[in-house]
Amino acid sequence: MKWSDVYVAGTAMWLGRREDVRDAVADGRYDEDEAISDDLASVRVAAEADVPVDMAVTAARRALERSATAPEEVTLLLHSHIGHQGVDQFAPASYVQGRTVGGSAAAIEVRQASNGGMAALHLAASYLSASSGSAAALLTTADKFNAPGWNRFRTDNGMILSDGATGLVLSREPGVARLLSSVVIGDATHEQVYRGDTWTQAPGEDGWPVDLRTRKERYFAAGADLLGVIGSITRNQEESLRTALDEAGVSVDDVARFVFPAVGRVLQDWESRKAMGIDESRTTWPWGRTVGHLGAGDQAAGLTHLLETGQVGPGDKVVLCGVGNGWAYSAAVLEILEQPNWAEQAEASA
Repeated sequence: MKWSDVYVAGTAMWLGRREDVRDAVADGRYDEDEAISDDLASVRVAAEADVPVDMAVTAARRALERSATAPEEVTLLLHSHIGHQGVDQFAPASYVQGRTVGGSAAAIEVRQASNGGMAALHLAASYLSASSGSAAALLTTADKFNAPGWNRFRTDNGMILSDGATGLVLSREPGVARLLSSVVIGDATHEQVYRGDTWTQAPGEDGWPVDLRTRKERYFAAGADLLGVIGSITRNQEESLRTALDEAGVSVDDVARFVFPAVGRVLQDWESRKAMGIDESRTTWPWGRTVGHLGAGDQAAGLTHLLETGQVGPGDKVVLCGVGNGWAYSAAVLEILEQPNWAEQAEASA
């Protein structure tokens, strides 16, 4: 969809401590051959005492401070995540709301796997466009991929799972960037890839840590066409990107930076991107390979990184791209309006 008068007012991130993947290879936690093909440099690991929703609160508070948005202006809060948020059966979005903006904003979880943050952005833009006055939305993500629920190096192929959180304020008032368009495409043809073929009665009943590799193997062993699945993923990613660009009236050549999911090189599909005219130097891959996959937060974190480090300035176009199992594919086009002085706070985010 094409948007007018919807702006990014502030962004921020919270990341766990950096751990060199070579240490994980050396002690057997990360397969050496996979490490070579993934070409990832480090993973982010939260401390045992760090709670995902508190990580989100920290990122949200920083984003709100940077945006200068008053708490009473926030009429919507969307929280996205993949895994456990600190305790079973509670309302993470309401927890974040109570420790940030308070008030009576609608506080809602958006669960769309790794595409959750992008889905929240798309939904919030729709919500704000239908609102009057100076309404704003606070979008947060948070995940902590620790044992016993996850094995950050072996739960899935082609990526390492990192601990982090993001905050993003979307507003009707001008900010550091203007949202030109956003697209979310759903295609459930191969929904079973990550679901597997067995139902359980309670979390963890099929064993910890979560084993997505085995689920995929069973799906393909049952007769699914691997090349067909890969082709579907590639087509839908390209369609979401092209649609967002077309709706924004922007060409690939007009884009200064692309933010793709922070997964390993083997999953980046560089050949498809080169065919579209996107080369590695115009992406956040050099930074993303030092961070790892933040669940629903890769895109907000990537945008924050670009703004904190001054890699984009007024007039530059930035494209955020996402994908989540199920499957969902997304893209959003932004125009940078200001170059904020956030550099002094960047280290606090890492």
